[in-house]
Amino acid sequence: MTYGIIDIGSNTIRLNIYKIKGESFELLLSKKEAAGLVQYVKKEKMSDEGVHRLAECLNRFKEMMDLLHLDGYAAFATASLRNINNSKEVIEAIWSLCQIRIDLLSGAQEGRISFHGAIHGLHYDSGIYVDTGGGSSEIILYDQKQIGFVTSLPVGSLNLFNKYVSNIIPSKSEIKTIQDRLLKELKACDQKKSILRCDDLAVTGGSMRAIRSLLVEMKWIKDDVYELDACMLKNLIKTLQNDIGQTIHLFLKVKPDRVHTMFTGLLIIDTIARYTKAKRIQVSINGVREGYLMEKILGE
Repeated sequence: MTYGIIDIGSNTIRLNIYKIKGESFELLLSKKEAAGLVQYVKKEKMSDEGVHRLAECLNRFKEMMDLLHLDGYAAFATASLRNINNSKEVIEAIWSLCQIRIDLLSGAQEGRISFHGAIHGLHYDSGIYVDTGGGSSEIILYDQKQIGFVTSLPVGSLNLFNKYVSNIIPSKSEIKTIQDRLLKELKACDQKKSILRCDDLAVTGGSMRAIRSLLVEMKWIKDDVYELDACMLKNLIKTLQNDIGQTIHLFLKVKPDRVHTMFTGLLIIDTIARYTKAKRIQVSINGVREGYLMEKILGE
């Protein structure tokens, strides 16, 4: 059986097509569009232009899936529609325009499902799992690969960029403002001020994958390495600040569609790593799309 999963994020909309055999699956194709839906949100409501931008993308994906004769598909949305006041109206409009039903995930659902998708590939039995997106960041504290604590921070690489950054690369003062905002969010959810502590951090999401590709390009790590010392991110921030022109060139070379959000994504992950006192970071390849397939489609 072949099945499509559409992930509607604040920054990108992605279609993954999987081949399913029994309880196992493999990724056959991945297609994404940088829709930037958060740009169409004004006064906490998505505009009609944003709805039509989303509908156009979904209809293109639907045409592709029809050509490939998939056995089925499903679509879900995270912070892109969760953080607006007219999410119900947007979902109804998309059904009218595309005949695609959107499953809107809460922050807790997104974190749990993402963890479920990544769990089999995690190197550490205990630690903290982080899924960073354009509009939110989910954090899970787990022990013996069992979930113990879940929280969703309303900060992501794209909404931080839009709110605090005036140029492509944030200035030193903008970096400080972003880090202070992130620390405020972390302290607010860490009520005992000691829950979110770990040696091992596992991180998924486009920002983390882009940062790993950047480290490979800079020859800080080898191409087959998916684990790094947490202190490497702090050093990376300092290095990237030294030559903004070279930094933009690197970003364009590695991930041109993330040139504006890669630095803010780096700040999110580095701030979480430092707050949790993590020593090691694993780059997790699987996440919410795989977890959604496993839970909603395979029924695991």
